[in-house]
Amino acid sequence: MKKRSAYKFPFEQYPAVRVALLFGIGIFLAKSMPLTPSFSIVILCFFFITYLISENISLQRISLLQTRISTVIFLLVVLFSGFSLYTLRINQPVSLVEQYISVSEWDEIHIKGRVVSKSKNRSGKYRIDIKASQVQMNSSKYSAKFISRVLWDVNQTVELGDEIEIKGTIIPISEPRNPATFDYKKFLAKRSIHSQIRADSVLSISTSDELFDWISIRKTALNLVDKNFNDITSPIAKALLLGYKNELEGDTRQAFARAGLSHIMAVSGLHVGLVIAPFWLIIPFFWTRKHGTKIGLVFLILILVFYAGLTGFSAPVLRASVMAVLLTYGKLFSKSSDSINLMGIAALVILIFDPTQLFEVGFQLSFSAVLIILLVLPVIQSKIPYWVRIKWYGTPVMVIIISLVVQFGLYPLQAYYFGEISIISPIANALFVPFLGIIVPLSLLALIVSLFSPLIGFQLNYPSLLFLEQLNNFVSFSSSLSLAWVQVQRPTNFIFLFWSFFILMIGSWRNPAIKWKLMMCSLFALVLIQGTQVIDFLRPKNLRVVVFDVGQGDASLLQTPNGKNILIDVGSWNPGSNSGKEVLLPYFKENNITKLDAVFLSHPHADHIGGIIDLINGIPIDTIYNSGYKYDSKLYQNYIQLAEKNKIPIISLRSGMKLNLDPELLILALGPEGSVFNNDPNQHSVILNIIYGENEFLFTGDAGEDQEKRVVENYSDLLDTDFLKVGHHGSRTSSELFFLEKVTPEIAVVSVAEKNRFNHPHPEAVKRLASTKSEIYYTSRDKALIFESNGSIISRINWN
Repeated sequence: MKKRSAYKFPFEQYPAVRVALLFGIGIFLAKSMPLTPSFSIVILCFFFITYLISENISLQRISLLQTRISTVIFLLVVLFSGFSLYTLRINQPVSLVEQYISVSEWDEIHIKGRVVSKSKNRSGKYRIDIKASQVQMNSSKYSAKFISRVLWDVNQTVELGDEIEIKGTIIPISEPRNPATFDYKKFLAKRSIHSQIRADSVLSISTSDELFDWISIRKTALNLVDKNFNDITSPIAKALLLGYKNELEGDTRQAFARAGLSHIMAVSGLHVGLVIAPFWLIIPFFWTRKHGTKIGLVFLILILVFYAGLTGFSAPVLRASVMAVLLTYGKLFSKSSDSINLMGIAALVILIFDPTQLFEVGFQLSFSAVLIILLVLPVIQSKIPYWVRIKWYGTPVMVIIISLVVQFGLYPLQAYYFGEISIISPIANALFVPFLGIIVPLSLLALIVSLFSPLIGFQLNYPSLLFLEQLNNFVSFSSSLSLAWVQVQRPTNFIFLFWSFFILMIGSWRNPAIKWKLMMCSLFALVLIQGTQVIDFLRPKNLRVVVFDVGQGDASLLQTPNGKNILIDVGSWNPGSNSGKEVLLPYFKENNITKLDAVFLSHPHADHIGGIIDLINGIPIDTIYNSGYKYDSKLYQNYIQLAEKNKIPIISLRSGMKLNLDPELLILALGPEGSVFNNDPNQHSVILNIIYGENEFLFTGDAGEDQEKRVVENYSDLLDTDFLKVGHHGSRTSSELFFLEKVTPEIAVVSVAEKNRFNHPHPEAVKRLASTKSEIYYTSRDKALIFESNGSIISRINWN
């Protein structure tokens, strides 16, 4: 009997996929193992020359071994091409003028330039990006060509494309001060912005003379959108049609994400497909004309270039445009139009021009979604009866199926980046996505008509206005439903491995020879996942203490040996922002913290309870412990009412109370005493003594000299601690010597803002702390701090 040969995956059918994968691996290695640009270029040249020599030898002597050697060397050339391009990209030289500005923080600057972008920050203030043309500093003028971010704190109005001249102050670009928080400096650097200026006075604002550049064209389109839509729908329309999301509020973006419709706000493949759909309908016309196919391809490219310009040449549109051109080329010229291979070509083209796109969430989501649809959807479609597909409800059914397939396939990426999954997404997509095929082309046509007749353009666009109003109403309603979305844990690397094998297994379901192999790989990945969980379970558990940098405020997290999460104070509050939203919740998502077992609020001042409202709304809380001190503030009253509404118990602590939150820990309340001694909430702070093994941790809130005296009188024998969270941000009236002599900390941490109106830490307090010979840390200098204790030794963990 003739032995049946084993199935082999037809890699030769997907050369672009192979090259793109190798190129991407090279980029990944360059990020993981950075080298100097010159050294990476030397390695690339070595392999390239070696490949040329090997190919020359192959031409002179036919040999299977030599062919394989040449193939391996070629693969190395591709890999190190990706490595070198990424290295060159991230090491692009910054101009001398930009370098000079970056080292001249807080100096005055006089700058001229053109506005290329305009947006609002979270507090509602405008910020603009200008393309500088001239800079003056310290009486010296410099010609310049770079982009700088300007904080527009003046009352004058500026528009996209305006030429401006301002005097300002160079403001340092903030770096992450807490783990898991947004890296603003890295964000700007990716956009080639290395300087930030606060506008102090405006010398001139003039309209640009350029009429036919992309900035002016986009400005015109944005103005037309404002005229065709109302105040509610205009920001949504700008995002939907032009990819301009600068006017979308953060709450609106979150609402669309929780409704499962955020993808329609990011101009990408869906929109490009809708734009070129009419062109595909007239493709037969080009086939019947001399040179028609060439003219048709050029016509398509012009359409896509124009639309990409309207969207600011955003990366998603460029990705989709490359795919559209390749597909159309295959259709017009009867070339191989294998979608998977074309996807590989598109990815390769984009990565060659910008290797950093590999690590952008948009790149990963868009290409993963396309691949999942191409692999899984045909298998599912083959199981759907033909009579269902041809019915009137066939399209909505297919939209729901595609939504489910994509959402299921992208689960690891969505969980990793966003920590939330929309449950209502399939229904939302079935209700609204089918209509986008009419709404998007109609709205774009209305913009063109509005150039010549605003009234007719508005009338033509009116159905789109009504559609977006209903869309906004649905999103607002659905995102408020508790069952519309769910928080999920961040997946491990092995879950990504399992998911990849599982998707490939479904895609190859009709080919048993490879299906069973991929199933075995999936099972092996599951074994790895279980193995890592067993290892984590057996690993010795430590107590982790995170002291967040929340400016002039306090917030510390204890992650206990048995997986409990205890938060002591929740940071500060400022108009438009608070520590709960900007610091704590991102950290919880990043570290798979889905519940707080206890929140201690030392006293009711805003710099200690500032983030509590967002925490109550954003994460389940078992119990809130406070000092019991009544305080007349709106923030205090609101959190009490919100906690009661959410049925979160509030317990007022008294000195002498013992809390059993984790069997490995002894938690004692040393304050407040229960009596009202004065009208200062600081002197009635919750003071916690936490004992783990041989280590003791003392958190004193804003306790001052009076409360320190009472604690020493009542609990003198319990105050010899290893770790002190210094009271009242290092103020002059706290951390008295009589108290520190009893505490004798080895580590002392002061939570304080670098610049604050109280001039904390006070020199006298610093001097007293220094006398203890302890290691003293300041969040203003050291950023957030992480410590771990095994019960005998406390170690600092570096996070940045």
